[in-house]
Amino acid sequence: MRVNVKLYATLQKLAPPGTEVGEAFPVDMEGSTILQLVEQLGIEEDMARIVMVNGIRATDLSQPLQPEDLVVIFPPIGGG
Repeated sequence: MRVNVKLYATLQKLAPPGTEVGEAFPVDMEGSTILQLVEQLGIEEDMARIVMVNGIRATDLSQPLQPEDLVVIFPPIGGG
C-alpha cells in the first residue's frame, strides 16, 4: 500500500534525497498502521510526537492507514 508522507524539523533528514521541506514523498508500506509506517521510516516512536492523517491529528499510532493517505509527522518541538 502506498501512502504519502511529509516530515518536518529534525525528521526531514529521513526523507529521500532531494525532498524539499514540506514536500510529500511516496512510501510503499510494508504494514498498515501509523506505527508500522513510523518504524519503516526509521523514526523512534517517541520522536513521532504529532502525527496528522489527511489533516486530522492522530491520537493512536495503531490507527490503520488507507492507500494514498497523507501522513504528516512532527518531532517534539523545544525552545526557550
